[in-house]
Amino acid sequence: MQNYKRIVEEWKEYELALPGRVRYAVSNHGRLKSFTTDIKEGRIIKPALCDGFPYLRYKRVINGKRKDLQHGIHKMIGELFMPKDNEYQTYVLHLNHKKLDNHLSNLKWATHEEMVAHSKNSPAVIEAKKNLLEFNIKRDGAKLTSTDVIRLKKKILDPNRKTRLRLIAKEFGISEMQLHRIKTGENWGHIKVNVPTKKVEN
Repeated sequence: MQNYKRIVEEWKEYELALPGRVRYAVSNHGRLKSFTTDIKEGRIIKPALCDGFPYLRYKRVINGKRKDLQHGIHKMIGELFMPKDNEYQTYVLHLNHKKLDNHLSNLKWATHEEMVAHSKNSPAVIEAKKNLLEFNIKRDGAKLTSTDVIRLKKKILDPNRKTRLRLIAKEFGISEMQLHRIKTGENWGHIKVNVPTKKVEN
């Protein structure tokens, strides 16, 4: 783990499109501050949370109506402290996947493709997939035993199979979607069967 304390904290004002009496600044340590004239005399404020991400939230009157506006702290820090390599980098990643860790050394600009790839490695995403898989196995498992799955896999993977998948699903009392999950290995992937070779007609 990096020792963030060794990095000197630096503050920069985040200029709002609709400025008000109260101004805001963020630091390269990921903290948020409000002030009126001098950043040094400002006070640390606690960001609001939205989907686990810290946000600056404030109100403005637009066209006579009071509106709630917000900015992600990670994006604010990215705009003020991190130069982009190209114009396609519109997302700011948390390298350690911890949304609350907005220290500059934990942030990085990324393209949409890089963001999607990074998200797949998130512990939260991996855990969610694991829980979904366990849920599906438990749900389907109420109807199937390991022996059933072996018989089922031999039927659906048989290259000489002529029976439709819909009929096989009906035979085993499961839905076609459940059958598809078993066929692709999403469910019961730990059970392997030997697939016979396709018969060659003379």
